[in-house]
Amino acid sequence: MASPVLVITNAYPDFEGSYHGIFVRRSVEDLAELGWFSHVLVPRIYKNSAPFQSFSTHTVTRFPFLTAGKLLIEYDKPPVLRIGSLLATGVLFAIKLTLTGGCRLVHAHWAFPAGLIGLAAARLTGRKLVLTVHGSDCRLAKERGGLTELLFKQAARGAARIISVSRPITDYLIGLGIPEQKIVTCPMGVDERIFHQGIEPDPGLAAGFSVVSTRNLLPLYRVADLIEAAAQVSGKIPGFKLIVAGEGSESASLRERSAKLELGDKVSFFGRVQPERLAVILASSSLYVSTSPVEGSSVSLLEAMACGCLPVVTDIPANREWITDEENGLLFTPGDPESLAVCLLKGAGDQRLREEAALKGPRIVAERGFWSRQIETLDQSYRKIID
Repeated sequence: MASPVLVITNAYPDFEGSYHGIFVRRSVEDLAELGWFSHVLVPRIYKNSAPFQSFSTHTVTRFPFLTAGKLLIEYDKPPVLRIGSLLATGVLFAIKLTLTGGCRLVHAHWAFPAGLIGLAAARLTGRKLVLTVHGSDCRLAKERGGLTELLFKQAARGAARIISVSRPITDYLIGLGIPEQKIVTCPMGVDERIFHQGIEPDPGLAAGFSVVSTRNLLPLYRVADLIEAAAQVSGKIPGFKLIVAGEGSESASLRERSAKLELGDKVSFFGRVQPERLAVILASSSLYVSTSPVEGSSVSLLEAMACGCLPVVTDIPANREWITDEENGLLFTPGDPESLAVCLLKGAGDQRLREEAALKGPRIVAERGFWSRQIETLDQSYRKIID
C-alpha cells in the first residue's frame, strides 16, 4: 500500500501544456513508482484551473486566495495582502489534507510561501517537514534580510530534512546556523530519458549557426539582454540565427525590440515547446544562452549541457558550479549585453571549445545532474524521516 505524503508547492501545471512547476508533477509521478502517493496542494492562480484533480499517482487540490491571475514570481514587489491571504487559506487546507489523506509527512517546495504553510501544518498535525529550497526563495531572503530572512530561517530550522538544489544555497543555510547534517545538496537535475547525447538534430535548425534561449520571458531572466547582444553580432557570425523558446509577460515587448533592431528572420520566437521537441532544438543548436542574473540550480543549463550545447551563461555562483570559463562554457557579466556579445563571438569562432563542451557537458550532467538522483534523494529522505 502506498504511503501518503502532502506536497505543498507554489506552482503546478494549471492546464494541458502548462509548464509552471512541471517538475513537481514529474516528481510525484516518479515517486509513486517507489511507493509514495502524493496529495499536492497549490494556490489556484487562474479562474479556469480545476479546484481538484485525481490521478492514479496523486491528487491535486488548488486552494483559493486573492489572486490577480499572476504567479508570485511575476510581481515586481511582494503583494503583502495577497500573500497573507494565501498563507492563511493554505494552512487551513494543508491541515485538512494532512488529516483526511492520512499523510505521514509534509514536503514543501520553496520556503516562501509553501515552506511557511508546510511548517505550520506539520507542527499542528504532528508531522515532520521536508523542505526543498530552489533559489528564488533563498535570493529573496538574502536580498531583503530582516523579517524576510528571519521567516526563511524559521522554515529551514523547522524542517527535519532540507533539499538544497545548489552548493551556494547550502553555504547560505549553514551561515544561518542550520545544521549541515540535515541538509542534502542535490540539483533538480535533467530528465535523462529526454535530454541526452545522440538526439537526431533537426536539419533546418542545424543549418547555419543557431543560438538558443529556453528561459521564461519574464523581467527576472533579462532575455532582452540577449536580443541586444544578437543585434551586435548577427552580421558578424555567418548563418547566425537566434531561437527564443519560452513564454511570459515580456513576449510582446521582446518581439517589438527585435523588430526595432531589424533582426528580422534572424530571430525566431518559438513560444513554449514540449520537452521532447526542446531536446531536439538543443541538439540542433551550437550555443545555449542564459541571461538570468540569479539562479538556484538551472535545469535549463543542465538540459543544454546534456544535449551537447556550448553554454554561454552569467558569471554567478550557481553557474560556476557547472561551468569553468573557456573550458566547458563561457561566462559573461550579468546585465551586460556587450559582455554577452563578446562571448557569442568567441563561442562562434572557437570550434575546439564547442567540441570540448559537447564532450564534457553530458559527462558532467551524468555524474551529478540526473533527475533520477533527485528522486532517489527524496525517496531516501522520506523513508529516513518516517523510520
